[in-house]
Parts: sequence; structure tokens; C-alpha cells
Amino acid sequence: MNGHCRVWTVVVIVSAIWLVQSVCKAQVAASLPEGVKAVWDLAKADRATTPTRERVCINGLWQWQPADAASDRVPAGDWGYFKVPAAWPGITDYMQKDFQTVHPHPSWKDEHFSGVTAAWYQRQITIPDGWTGRRIAVQAEYLNSYALVYLDGKRVGEMRFPAGELDLTAVCRPGATHVLSALVVAMPLKGVRLSYNDSNAAREVRGSVARRGLCGDVYLTATPAGAHVADTKVDTSVRKGQITFEAALQDLAPDAPYTLRAQVSDKGQEVKTFTSKPFRASDLRDGRIALTEKWLPEKLWDTHTPQNMYQYALSLLDASGQVLDVTCPVRFGFREFWIDGRDFYLNGSRIFLSAVPLDNAQIGAALASYDGARESLKRLQSFGINFVYTHNYSCQPGAHLSFAEILRAADDVGMLVSLSQPHFGDYDWQTPDAGQTNDYARHAEFYVRVAQPHPSVVMYSTSHNATGYNEDMNPDLIDGIYDERSPWAMNNVRRALRAEAIIQRLDPGRIVYHHSSGNLSSMHTSNFYPNFVPIQELSDWFEHWATQGVKPFFTCEYGAPFMWDWAMYRGWYKGHREFGS
Repeated sequence: MNGHCRVWTVVVIVSAIWLVQSVCKAQVAASLPEGVKAVWDLAKADRATTPTRERVCINGLWQWQPADAASDRVPAGDWGYFKVPAAWPGITDYMQKDFQTVHPHPSWKDEHFSGVTAAWYQRQITIPDGWTGRRIAVQAEYLNSYALVYLDGKRVGEMRFPAGELDLTAVCRPGATHVLSALVVAMPLKGVRLSYNDSNAAREVRGSVARRGLCGDVYLTATPAGAHVADTKVDTSVRKGQITFEAALQDLAPDAPYTLRAQVSDKGQEVKTFTSKPFRASDLRDGRIALTEKWLPEKLWDTHTPQNMYQYALSLLDASGQVLDVTCPVRFGFREFWIDGRDFYLNGSRIFLSAVPLDNAQIGAALASYDGARESLKRLQSFGINFVYTHNYSCQPGAHLSFAEILRAADDVGMLVSLSQPHFGDYDWQTPDAGQTNDYARHAEFYVRVAQPHPSVVMYSTSHNATGYNEDMNPDLIDGIYDERSPWAMNNVRRALRAEAIIQRLDPGRIVYHHSSGNLSSMHTSNFYPNFVPIQELSDWFEHWATQGVKPFFTCEYGAPFMWDWAMYRGWYKGHREFGS
């Protein structure tokens, strides 16, 4: 025992010496302009706390520097600073903009950031004293694309796109200060998939990643070391007058009985409590348990009543009623959105959707913030828009920043949202078990978890521009009945429907639509660009659908006439047909 203590003491001393040397070198090497500070005091950080767990945000200015993707040692100096979360600067186009400032070290101040494919991050963390006996982890909410994580200079694990969590319990100590470092590599989807088997080879995979780095919030978390709740979900039904809570549970004892308790509150006041029947680990399905109860509150979330929000927390109890875990409160709104024939219904009232794409998660950190997103959504509402679809047509690494604050803003202003799901075309579907082996389900589940507490998210969009056909704008064939495609087009349809089945299994409560796909699944959708159509003909375009149609028609892109129609797209110029230039 004494021998162990002596060894442990030596480790702590060596670790402390490394920490002091590392921080001192970094402080000598790095500089910040007057008035700019890197604040690493966790006492000042945003946090969420329950009797059994805590989550602390570690966003802010981190030490940062460009790196070689093959790096395997934490730099001793040459640190600059860059903010977390944000995409690395240097890639700008008609949509993506730089909003965050790099504070460079003199040794790399002339670096062209557009070509950076890897970078080091570093900051101090002090583990709270009260976390003794808990599982301690670091979480990256949205990661583009792969991170090797180090604590006090020693490699402790890895995280990968789209989000990551790494257990630090064995390598950190409550009350101690550590240096957290990460080598983040911007690798394409092919590299991410390869990294599960060969992370070194994966770091050499080249490909386009537009938004690189730690692109979502980063947290330190403390959760129970034993049986605990890993994830939660809520579904509400106005038609059935019921609410369903679902929880993923981990580390349950094989034969012990447990119960799940859901507590709903409104502005801090408890309004409803539900408790499940006793269950055992063998009763879980895919590691999850559900609790369904009758309840229809008077206050429903709607486009005109977005303030009608509640909070819920789930507790896991043992056979004696002792609380083993209590989750952090989750905001939600009680609402139901569905299709009946040609029409959409929200909480029992027919609703007409006026839609545009939303680019905030692609443009940059300022517009992906809560304030930036709220301002965008309020402006759209001012001229009649009540529905947006996130404009990332794929969900590959770098396609967007975190949606967390955008969806929170949509909840608060009453904007309906369709959240893009991964595109089936980015995955291999050649084998019968592809749905379980090609990572599509893994990534689709991430986007379901992003959407799950938000009443604003009523749909998922997918298959963008990949399953349409020549007649999808034909006014006599827009009815949800006509469904003739070429054999080539049917190949894509079969893959799209396999992807849809995965999304529906993960979240049966939301509608899935296929973007610009004609008559497919839940509705008929079209990129509707009719050029210079006479006004009467345009007014009559949807008459057949309005009288004979059996499902909604969605002009998911609309332009009549579109800006391209005024110039090159109308014909040939000097022997060349130009599209959208």
C-alpha cells in the first residue's frame, strides 16, 4: 500500500512539473491584444447541476496552432489563440464567412489558414472537488472531424465526427488542475470511417472539409459511476392526449429492479410527475426503456404560442426508491404535427407552410449563435415565412456548424423546422446489411438526438436532389398517384427508402420527406422553377393536385421566374450552355 502511495506521489509530482513547464512555455510564447483574455476559470463557466451529475461548459479562447496531421506530441510552445466553438478561418465563399479572430504566434502569423487540415488546441481545466466517485468525461458537441485527446501531455483517447465523448476518470483527479490538449484533424467521411480501424492511415486521407475544427460546444461532465441515464427523449401527442418519455440506460445490474420517474415543470414549478412500473435490464430494447402516460396540458407549443415551454428531468431509482441518477432539465414543448390527406395539421388546425432554406449553420459562428439565428428567424417571419429547412444538402464532415442554438431560437420564436439528415448517396448500400454496417444509422441517430427535445423540428429532409424525375413539375401529374420512374431512377429510390426506414425507426414521431423527389413517400416535392410562365397558367398549375391529389405538394425550392432565367440559362452563348453563372 505504501509502495503504491509512493509511486502515485511521484506520478503527481512529475505531472505537476510537466503542467507548470507546459503552461509557462505557452505563456511565454503566446500573446493576446490588450483587453482580450482567455478565461479558464470553471467557477465562471455555464453549468447544469443535479444531485447526481454536473455539466460545465469549457468554451472560450483556447490556445491553438496549425499542425501536421501526423503529429503525435503536444507542442511545448508557439501557441496562439482561437475561440471554441468556431470553424477554422480562411475558407470563404458566397455562403461561408469568417467571424472569429485568430491570435497567431509570430512563428506562424503568415500561415494561410485555408490550407490547414490539422490543428492543436489546449487549455487548463480544474476538476471540481465534488466530482469524487463520479465518471468524468469531456464532450465535443460537434466535431469536424477527428480528435486525438491528451491530458498533461499523455494521449488518453480519441473522438470522431459528428460528436464525441471521452472518459477521463482514470487519468484525472478531482481538485487537481490539468492541461487538456487535442489534435483535431479535418478529414472527410471516408477518413472518419477508416479511423475506426486505422487512425494513422485515416489522418492521411485527403478531401474537402469546409468547416473544420471544434464546431460545437465543449463540456466537462460528471455522471454516476454506476447505473445511469445516458440519453433521453420525449414524444407528445395531442390526438392521443399522451406523453412518452424514453431513456437510454447504462450499467444496470442484470437482475435488479429499477423504476424511471419523469418530473415536468413550468418555470420552476412542478406540474406533473410520472413513474414507471418496475423493470429490469432484460426489459430494455436496444438499451432503452419508455414510459407512456395520459396527459394533455392546456398550454400547447405552437407557432403563435412559442412561450409555452416546459422542462422535464428523468430520475433512475433502485428497488428501495433511492435515486441513482437525475438528468439535467430538458426544455420541450407539447405539440403534434401530422399529415392528413393533402394537408398539414399542427395541434388539430390545418396549417399552410411558407418555406425557405435556412443557411445560418453554414455561414459561420455569428449566425449559428442564438442571437444571430433568432434575428434571422424573426426577419423571415416578418414577411410570412413559417417553415425553414436547414440548407445543408448533406451531413458530411464540415457541411455545417452545430444546430444547438439555431433550434433553441426556432423554439422560442415559433418557427417550424425540417432538419437535414445524412444523404444516402454518401454511403455504401451494396450489401444486405448495409444499414447496420455503413455508418448511416450511426450518423442519422446523431441528428435525431439533436432534434429530439425541440418542438420546432417537425420534419427531417433527406435525399436532396437525387430521386427526382423529368415529370415532377408536370401539373397533370402532381397528385401523389403518378409514380413512374426509369430503372436508373429506381436504384436511388430504393436506397433513399432504406435510409428513410432507418430515420423512421429512430424517430417515428416526425415526418421524413425527400427533397425534390416528385411523388415519393410522405409527399410530392419539387424544385419548382417554371421560368417565364404566363400568370394564368401559373395560377392554374396546381388545380389537378387541389382536386385529385392525395398527399401534400411541397415546392421545396421555388423561383418563378428565377434569377438564372433572365440570362444564360435561357439558351446558348458562344456555343456553350451556361447554368447558374
